[in-house]
Amino acid sequence: MVSFVEALLRHTLKFPLTVATELSILLPLLFVRGYKGQPTYLRWVVIFIGWTTFRNLTSIVTSSYRINNLMLFNADLLVRALLLLAMFYHTFPYSYEKRAIVVVGVLFTLFFGFDFVWSNPALSDWQNHRLNRYSYVVENVLMLTLVLRFFLYLVRELPVDNLLEYPIFWICCGLLIAHAGSVFLSPFIHYTFVWNGTFKLPVMVIIEQCVEITRNIGLAIALSHARRLTP
Repeated sequence: MVSFVEALLRHTLKFPLTVATELSILLPLLFVRGYKGQPTYLRWVVIFIGWTTFRNLTSIVTSSYRINNLMLFNADLLVRALLLLAMFYHTFPYSYEKRAIVVVGVLFTLFFGFDFVWSNPALSDWQNHRLNRYSYVVENVLMLTLVLRFFLYLVRELPVDNLLEYPIFWICCGLLIAHAGSVFLSPFIHYTFVWNGTFKLPVMVIIEQCVEITRNIGLAIALSHARRLTP
């Protein structure tokens, strides 16, 4: 049996950018600390980073041994959406926005469940598990909508004096780039993985990985500012 180190090294040499993308979540993890007196939304951001770290490290291990880990990515789709919805719930100041986010969270969970069953008619066949067909695009559109709503709120009310030291600003900048890139690239990436033709689009996957790295950099900048502002 191949040793763990050998399998990990082989996987890293074969997919260096993929591994670098998954390890980039360790960058914001370096700035995680107690945020006493800081806004509640930062706690959900820290939980999001912790979950993403677990997912990425698990993905590296399972991919090294060529284990089907699409179940993990399906779970990540739902978990990260709910964590980000919780973050926005504690970001927006108005009660009607908070109620809308709760409703959206419930509807997205129900849609995810339907899409999960639709995409995997043989639920007991874990080895041939497939990604949800439509939840990925819906989640990206949903997050883009919330990010743009935040920027509209920012322009109208200007709640801070120095925008560049406002942690949620950097978080939303990273999310904007990541989800905008994902929602426009997802049809091409879906084609690359689903069809077995000669037409391949590896550059699309590279772009997808680059926007995820950009999101993690945004999270790191946000937490670094939050850390300096912590009393």
